[in-house]
Amino acid sequence: MNATPTAVMTARRRMLHALFGAGGDLSLDTRLSRRRPGRDGLAPSALPMQPDALNTPPDAVRWLTRATFGFSTAEHAAFIALGANDEARWSSWLAQQLDPASINDGACDSRLASAGFTTLGKSPAQLWADHHSVTNNYYQRMLPVSEVECATLIRRIYSRRQLFEVATDFWHDHFSAFGWDYDGGPMFPAFDRDAIRPHVFGNFRNMLQATCESASMMYMLDLYTSYSGHPNENYARELLELHTLGAENYRGIITDPDDDPSLPTYVDWQGKIQRLQYVDDDVYEAARVLTGWTISGSTWETQSDPNPGTFEYVQALHDAGVKRVLHRNFPAGGGQNDGTQLFDMLAQHPGTAHFVAGKLCRRFVGDNAPESLVQSAADLFHAQWQAPDQIKQVLGLILQSSQFKTSWGTKMKRPVTAAISALRGLNADFTPMPDNTGSWTTSEEFIYRLQGTGNRLFYWPAPDGYPDTQQVWSSSSALGMTLKLLPRLLEMHQINGNVNSPFIADVQAQTLAAFPDAADRSALNIINYWCDRLLGMRPAQTHGVAVDFLRQEAAATTALDLSTDSWHLSPANQLSQHYTKSRLRTAVGLILCSPDFLRR
Repeated sequence: MNATPTAVMTARRRMLHALFGAGGDLSLDTRLSRRRPGRDGLAPSALPMQPDALNTPPDAVRWLTRATFGFSTAEHAAFIALGANDEARWSSWLAQQLDPASINDGACDSRLASAGFTTLGKSPAQLWADHHSVTNNYYQRMLPVSEVECATLIRRIYSRRQLFEVATDFWHDHFSAFGWDYDGGPMFPAFDRDAIRPHVFGNFRNMLQATCESASMMYMLDLYTSYSGHPNENYARELLELHTLGAENYRGIITDPDDDPSLPTYVDWQGKIQRLQYVDDDVYEAARVLTGWTISGSTWETQSDPNPGTFEYVQALHDAGVKRVLHRNFPAGGGQNDGTQLFDMLAQHPGTAHFVAGKLCRRFVGDNAPESLVQSAADLFHAQWQAPDQIKQVLGLILQSSQFKTSWGTKMKRPVTAAISALRGLNADFTPMPDNTGSWTTSEEFIYRLQGTGNRLFYWPAPDGYPDTQQVWSSSSALGMTLKLLPRLLEMHQINGNVNSPFIADVQAQTLAAFPDAADRSALNIINYWCDRLLGMRPAQTHGVAVDFLRQEAAATTALDLSTDSWHLSPANQLSQHYTKSRLRTAVGLILCSPDFLRR
């Protein structure tokens, strides 16, 4: 069958309309077509704006897509080997992933070692001396956060401990610190290594204090400059609004909140009365509680103290007076124990449990996760607030829930997740590394393009972390830049700009290996293969558009010559021989840009 220009335009428009329609009803207004009178073109009403029905992958594909950084055939094969049916396999896979130390991650470790990172193992004092103290070389000063960024990308692509990496991403958003802060950036490896990663499946209370004491968080929210008589409320406000109780439990400015009957209370784990909601007075008092918590070497008062870059409590800078937070008294002279008591209060607070559980459900289940699931997770979070594996228990409940197992398509991959998912599905060979040469490296291009999507790692400047709703990432700017990034991955070389250098994801070589018999290399077989690789299914619209584009005028079952990449427009009806290798990459790029790939 010959492919007419109209058919090609229709196929292309059908693909784009299906993609953009995934974000909502984007009906076209013919007045915006800017066509000349009498030139009607293609009738928009004849083209579907949205798929008639949501394409739903098999259970295993859905579950793995949301609990990892992207479905891959290797992950799926390992999953299939775990049991006789998907329910049994999921239970085994989840138990394995929630015990990351039991998973051999040697291949990822070897790739990390090959990158030659030099800062990731440095102590805070070493980071301070080797990088924070450097003021005349910006690259050297910010090398630590650059290496954390590259190492994190490597782990997300290649680690077999996928759920751990997904959860690490969640907690970095929850306790968000801007990585390129001039003072916090040089200390960022310690924040990631010591404050976040040890507690990912552990205890929230421990992570709460560890992040507070990290230099990157201290600099992010100015706690290091909070003194008696001059408390800095930045950290205290975000501690309550973003890290624990959440804005859902904020009641604003209320005079005499402890005497206001509209503010509900409860009895805490020590038999003390606490308020369930916080007001501005609680922020101010919490700031007083944490005065004197600082970083050694960061201020005039601590400039000569030992172990610069590490947490230090300075009694002389602490407000020793009586304080009152959430209806509870802090007696005078409490010292550093004031702060530890505050963290205890907030970690065991039912408001914290509901707020954090809601965010976890939003990440793993959907933007509007059922309140019944949120409350069940919150109840467990609250009951197990002192357990060393509290977070592991809560994640297990969410990921074993029927709400997780049956939901699909209510979220979309954020740009960085889409890119990493593509690299995983493409079996890419890519080791991001910082660079200080004059060359424009592949790593730099990749990170630059991620930044263009608005989702570069550790680059969100506000303390609330990257947004986690479909509405934000389906905006024209974020989605448009994502759709530029995904097909570009197929054109990137190991040495950027060198066309003789291997691709980071050699689609042609993998296709030839999948079909050693040239007679099997038809558009239908090839697109079947890549849909299975990238989507775990063959959705009719995406599959049909990709097949039509790859085959051109040839029949879908006709073998294609994938060994050439040359001009072939004469005769004009043999486009199936025109730039075949490039067309193969573009066809795979169409699959990557499909709504089926971007959904989760």
